[in-house]
Amino acid sequence: MGAVQESNRQVLNDHGDDQHRKGFSRAASISLRLVQDEIDVLKEQMTGPGLSKSEQALYAHLDELKSKIESDFDRYWRGSGIDWRPRKPVVNAVARQTEES
Repeated sequence: MGAVQESNRQVLNDHGDDQHRKGFSRAASISLRLVQDEIDVLKEQMTGPGLSKSEQALYAHLDELKSKIESDFDRYWRGSGIDWRPRKPVVNAVARQTEES
């Protein structure tokens, strides 16, 4: 009876740990996406007439902020063997509709 209870307790702990990792990964994804979106906007502007000095400073600051956030997340998860980084979407093929004759 004790072994069964301990097994159940371990399953619940594992489930809780998994939920914690998923939640952290989702929160990290949201935080980093917001910063990356701003960086992407500034990168897009770079291809045009260029960025002003203040925009260049903002770009550098955002890029530094993103690196710092990632570094802090890496430090938090160091030694856990867990990759906290959100999974990137994977596309294997493009679905196309075929025309009927």
